[in-house]
Amino acid sequence: MAMNAPNPAPGEFRYDILMEDADGRNLRLESTRDLNAARERLPALAALYPGACLLLRSRLTRDILAQTEGY
Repeated sequence: MAMNAPNPAPGEFRYDILMEDADGRNLRLESTRDLNAARERLPALAALYPGACLLLRSRLTRDILAQTEGY
């Protein structure tokens, strides 16, 4: 049976909050296990980095789930 993506192990980080720099590179700021916790942290981190583009990305699918305005 083929699987598209493996399930993460229990306790494994599943979401990354990244800052996109002016060159388009993604710099990891934090990782979380819980989507709700990640969604709560995104605006708090955005307040620390005004003008920067922050991304919330799933490690499993690599999809961008949310982002802030920036640059």
